[in-house]
Amino acid sequence: MKKRMFSKFSNYLHQAVEALTPQLTLQEEFMYHWKSVTEFFMDSKGDRINVEQTSLSSHLDQMIVLLQEEESSIERGGTGPCMEYLLQHKLLETLYSLGRTDHPPGMKQLVLSFFTKLLSRLKQPLLPNISVHRAVHRLIKSCGEVKAGPSETEEIQFLCTVCAIVKTDPYLVNFFIEVPKEKPSPDSTDPVPKSDFSLVQSLLALSNSADSRVAVKSCEGLMLCASLPEQNAAVSMVNDTEFCTQVSQRLIESYLKLPSNVHPSELDMVEAKWGLDIITESEDQQSFLGKRHLISFLSWLDYCDQLIGVANPYIAKSLSKSIRETFLDVIMEPSLLQTSETGAVLATAYLTRCLRTVCSHPLLAEFCKFILGDDMLPEVEGTDKWRVRRRLIDRCDHLSEELSLTSLKLFDMLLQKDNEFIIYNLVLRNLIGRDYYTEDTVMVKVEDSRTKEESQSSEDSTLEKSSPLSSTSSSPVPSTNRNRIEVHKIVNSYFSLLPEDLKSSYQTADSGYDMYLKDAHKQYSDMCEMCHPWSWPKEPVTSEVYHMTTFYEGSFLRMILDKLSRLLDQSYTINLQLTSVIAKLASIPHPNLQEFFMDPYLCLKDNAKSLFNVLQKVANEIKTQLGSDPELGKKLVIARKSLLGVMPTITSLRQNVHENR
Repeated sequence: MKKRMFSKFSNYLHQAVEALTPQLTLQEEFMYHWKSVTEFFMDSKGDRINVEQTSLSSHLDQMIVLLQEEESSIERGGTGPCMEYLLQHKLLETLYSLGRTDHPPGMKQLVLSFFTKLLSRLKQPLLPNISVHRAVHRLIKSCGEVKAGPSETEEIQFLCTVCAIVKTDPYLVNFFIEVPKEKPSPDSTDPVPKSDFSLVQSLLALSNSADSRVAVKSCEGLMLCASLPEQNAAVSMVNDTEFCTQVSQRLIESYLKLPSNVHPSELDMVEAKWGLDIITESEDQQSFLGKRHLISFLSWLDYCDQLIGVANPYIAKSLSKSIRETFLDVIMEPSLLQTSETGAVLATAYLTRCLRTVCSHPLLAEFCKFILGDDMLPEVEGTDKWRVRRRLIDRCDHLSEELSLTSLKLFDMLLQKDNEFIIYNLVLRNLIGRDYYTEDTVMVKVEDSRTKEESQSSEDSTLEKSSPLSSTSSSPVPSTNRNRIEVHKIVNSYFSLLPEDLKSSYQTADSGYDMYLKDAHKQYSDMCEMCHPWSWPKEPVTSEVYHMTTFYEGSFLRMILDKLSRLLDQSYTINLQLTSVIAKLASIPHPNLQEFFMDPYLCLKDNAKSLFNVLQKVANEIKTQLGSDPELGKKLVIARKSLLGVMPTITSLRQNVHENR
């Protein structure tokens, strides 16, 4: 009872003293809190207790509040007495020194939090002031020094705050790039000293944190730094830090942990996005062993792709090149070219899954060059010097069905990517010379398809805007746009390949033809949209640069047409994937490819094969089989129903009998 009375009396006395004491100005109150902080460190016992047991946090927080109040009470752009006191007396330098020692324990976290609040809560730009950015720079250097340190969370919050400010005013990043004071003489053999990009160095250190939240935040900070337009920062980030090396090395380490016994089909079902790659051990075991490692790899690849997509062009090109040289050339190529069939299948499946993830143009270009090489001139038969390309095309026709299927899927994925070089390298470079037709072809086509409203003026303007990958010496062929009548003639030519009694789609209630047309239209529209920026001509062109003495369609097209000719001898799975690749090729809106690949009325040279010719050969083989097997038509209908899932099974028959009872 007495204690309560004494407590109440003390409170009343304190309130009375406060009422009688004259009110302090903002500056006086600010100075009071700062002196309370400094006086604490004058006590020799200050390092024996934890910072949480002191009033340091409340004093520093109150200083931030006072600075905010002052800022709101003065004109925009002005500096109040509290801020002037902070700048003139170098309070930030003193705080850095106090936090650097981390005494009492937790002081560094307190200082980091103060800097973060100061930079994020005040609207006026502080970093341009030398006393601010010098202290900030020194504090940045101290971040990431201790692995798994207690202040990691505060460190990454501080660094991300600095990155956000620099993003709004990119020139400020130069304050955190320390150029060496002494440069070696031109005659010196000593290595050139590197600049110190402390912001990136600290973020790299924290990106390896065991705390996933800290690691993700540090990667976000690196992405912000990489996206800055300042060329000095981009060059320093590539040349003066381990940024490219560490990012590429982490990709390699993730790839080497991938499971070696997973089925390729399971890779297609795995979705992974950077920052969302959390999977528990139980979930890993419930799906397939190693799924966590697969998600981790794909997530990091997705991060690399996103970073390259937004990065400064110099950084994007350098990082893409680093990934190509250290990961694709050194790690992926031996995996692809290995003699083990099982290993080659899995490596090809992993590469296909990588292509599905990669969308940024610089990284995609490096993947394409790794797979296809960089040759743009017409391919000569038997002289493909790029080992990866040659081996992958050969494997599409391999005796192993699994290896053949996986390789076809890789090229199917390639043809879906937004990269003109892929189409030129695989197909167009051997067709631009238009050496597949005979001399009288042009006249036959003109007499057969010319309409009354023909116009040649659009052809010249189209060719002037032709893709830079095509030759400047290309010239249009004197042919007009096909009208609807000619298109119908071409379509009917394909429809008439098989006799009516062998067309199983007519003998099923739901052939799915409408759905097929809808999907085909969408695929063609998407392909046209992708190819539109490349400004391809509207009519077939002939380029002397791409002229060949003896026509050769190229190893890829030859492989596709050869496999198509063996349609009756291959499994349904292979034929389905082959059809998918052919559909991609048929939807590419380049006039030379469409003419060679699709036109049944084109007069080809003796050694040239087209899609129609090959299908005609297959149709003749089917007609021959029909003569020896009159039940072939019924078998085709049964096979179609079975594939569509409408064929009655033993289970469904039993269920019908049970329901009838």
